Amino acid sequence: MTTPLDAHTDAGSLRLMTWNIWCGGREVDDAGRKQIEVLDGQASDVLFLQEAWQHSAAPLAAELRMAVAQQGFDNAVLSPHAIRLIPTDTDPYATAAIIHTPIGDVLAWSVHLSPWDYGPYRHGASAGERNAVFAAEREIPGEQEREQQIGAVLSSTDRILSEVGDMPVIIAGDFNVPSTLDWDGRIRPSTDWPATRALLEAGYTDAFRAVHPDPAAAPGLTWAQIHTLEDEPRDRIDFISVRGLTVVAADHYGSAIDPDQGAGFTEHGGRNDYIPSHAGNSFPSDHLAVRAVVTH
Repeated sequence: MTTPLDAHTDAGSLRLMTWNIWCGGREVDDAGRKQIEVLDGQASDVLFLQEAWQHSAAPLAAELRMAVAQQGFDNAVLSPHAIRLIPTDTDPYATAAIIHTPIGDVLAWSVHLSPWDYGPYRHGASAGERNAVFAAEREIPGEQEREQQIGAVLSSTDRILSEVGDMPVIIAGDFNVPSTLDWDGRIRPSTDWPATRALLEAGYTDAFRAVHPDPAAAPGLTWAQIHTLEDEPRDRIDFISVRGLTVVAADHYGSAIDPDQGAGFTEHGGRNDYIPSHAGNSFPSDHLAVRAVVTH
């Protein structure tokens, strides 16, 4: 499978992909086969999975000829390169692994932050009202929990690097929160989203926005493409963030029923319908995948 990212791939680069596989695949018929159809040919050096429930990561890893590191029931890191699980106290929302890649060792985190108290719900029922300005985000319990979780990932990163030595870090996954880079007062109201802001303040680069800096031209709505707008708001809540690496390409990959996804979107194709008519969908998730190519 040739993709738009292939032009940026060479021996000195890494291909990254993060994907929430939606309840381990139980929501879509024949999900395991469809997941392989999505993943096979991606040539990922590091694959980050969320909602890898019911031991769903292991058979995917075997089929893709990858090794898997998974702490707990949710997050997994897969790679065709040598990989070592790093135990942390961040279960169930984050799994860490060190991967011996062709460009050197990297510390890779797959994260799935708390979904409760989802911010874009907070201001009313209609799609129009959902774009209202939020006040005092840092006082909201859900935002406090997600900020604490990403804080634990960052502090664990410092501890791990102090023990094993410095190396690039990748933190990727489903954050269940938008980005301050998107909610900047232009397309969306200016809003302080603590969890995603914390990564920026810690020196991490948002891979998608590094390549597609304009939210108007490239909205990057990774969730929820198979809900109607009457059911769910659209937003970018899945991220690849890197430190110590340079982003040379990034996009979102999957299937979107809505037309005109803007720049930075690559269509998987096949039949896809809105929930509740989703069981036969070709793309077996309610999240788009995020992909990036990075160099040291």
